[in-house]
Amino acid sequence: MSDHSRTRCRSAAFLGIAFAALAFASVAFAIKDSTNQNRWEKPGGDPPDKEVPGFLVNLGPTGARAVLTEKTFVVKYIFRGSPAAGKLKVGDVIQGCFGRPFAKHTFGGGPHGYEGPIMDMGTAIEHAESKDGKLTLNVARGTKVIEVNVPLERLGAFSPTFPVNCKKSKLLRERALKYLADNKDAHGGASHTRMAVSLALLTSDEPAQQALGADLIKRWGKDLPNSGTWTWDLSHQTIALSEYCLISHDASVLPTIRSVVDLIQKAQYSGHIICWPLNDTKGTPPSKIDAAQQLYDGGFGHGPYRPAIGKNGYGPMQYTTILAVIARQLAAQCKVPTDADKLKRSMAFIHRGTNEAGYVAYGGEFTLNNGLINPVQWKASHQGDNYVGRVGCAIVGHQLSPELADSPLFLAKYRGYVRHAYKSMPDGHADPNLGIFWSIMGAAASKDPTVLRTVLDYHKAWFNMMRCHDGSFVLLPGRDYADDGYYGASRFHPTATMALAFGLVQPRLRIEGFKPGKATPQTP
Repeated sequence: MSDHSRTRCRSAAFLGIAFAALAFASVAFAIKDSTNQNRWEKPGGDPPDKEVPGFLVNLGPTGARAVLTEKTFVVKYIFRGSPAAGKLKVGDVIQGCFGRPFAKHTFGGGPHGYEGPIMDMGTAIEHAESKDGKLTLNVARGTKVIEVNVPLERLGAFSPTFPVNCKKSKLLRERALKYLADNKDAHGGASHTRMAVSLALLTSDEPAQQALGADLIKRWGKDLPNSGTWTWDLSHQTIALSEYCLISHDASVLPTIRSVVDLIQKAQYSGHIICWPLNDTKGTPPSKIDAAQQLYDGGFGHGPYRPAIGKNGYGPMQYTTILAVIARQLAAQCKVPTDADKLKRSMAFIHRGTNEAGYVAYGGEFTLNNGLINPVQWKASHQGDNYVGRVGCAIVGHQLSPELADSPLFLAKYRGYVRHAYKSMPDGHADPNLGIFWSIMGAAASKDPTVLRTVLDYHKAWFNMMRCHDGSFVLLPGRDYADDGYYGASRFHPTATMALAFGLVQPRLRIEGFKPGKATPQTP
């Protein structure tokens, strides 16, 4: 089996389990309950997280992991050689920092946001690193309440304009890139991780890391997918190859880009679409069922559309469709022919799934997934405060589509939505790092400084808590019921994401909003 086939199988297996159909009106949870859906004791993830006894909250660069309660952290694991080793003990209950108790975290339903112990400790880490490096934790150990001082490196604080003019951002980026370069396990994996890691290394300031990123992408360029490959994998591969081609002017990857784009275009829902058997609709007239199914035109599902009577997955989704748009638009910048009509139909599908608030649907809210509804009423609604990562992805897709007359209108909606729903960034469905990645890329590509600052400034303490003592970043538990990203790529995907985020001082990628004057390769 080829590397790509293995990657596709892993990606398909992970996404197929995790991406369940999601109703627009369904409740988004914080860490859903005090058991973290029984994940506190469910191990997994990339090395070295496999040795951690469960999906725990990372306590920043201290090297400790813990269970979150309403007002405390209960320490459950400490990495050997980390700053917390010999200071904290398993079973310690951290009640606050610098003599100040943690604010309350609310489990279950409710508004987005990470206020409570996570935000308070992330802020305390920032304070300690900007002073003498001493993080003072108020700890209940047995029957005593004591102070435990964990020595952190004096990195300074994030600047008000971070990552611009920020020494801390620069240092964290360098360490994240080194972690990715030094860990061969980071150089493969599912396509979303593979794309993020290779692009992060490609945009490094270090020549050796640039060369490694280029080599990873060129190797991917020799890995030809087949007609059954999922849309996720086709799009991620095309984005990586195209970004590399546009930076390097290396035309050697163009044949593969052409082949993958051809598969993307063939995978699109097109023509008379039949996704659902009539007996699933409980007496709804067949004419209404048929009309609703045609709303899927132009979209993309997990896998290629296969016209048939019977269920075809659960129809196309916005995320996969937006990624296909980004992939085709980047390929077009490489002078690879794409079908303009198919692109417009994809955009029409995305727009049918965008309401007046700028909320971008999962996929079926405006058609058949949750029963027959009125798509006009749905589109006119002003609801939504979640899944801002999809909106960030839509910003990138529309910024790459200036030739379409309605792109400015939708960009304005999406920018407004990000400013409203920014707190939902870590709470993405299935793999929350998709939400983090595309929220940041979209905020950067939006060309609106208020959007980028809103996203970065609010999540500064969250970024501190994601940081590990070895220079990498790890996912924290989020709000979604299908929050499984930790078990798919606990370290490499988020580390690459943060390396790119801290590299926004000088954007180099089109998905970051970079717009060069003349940057097209010579076609052989």
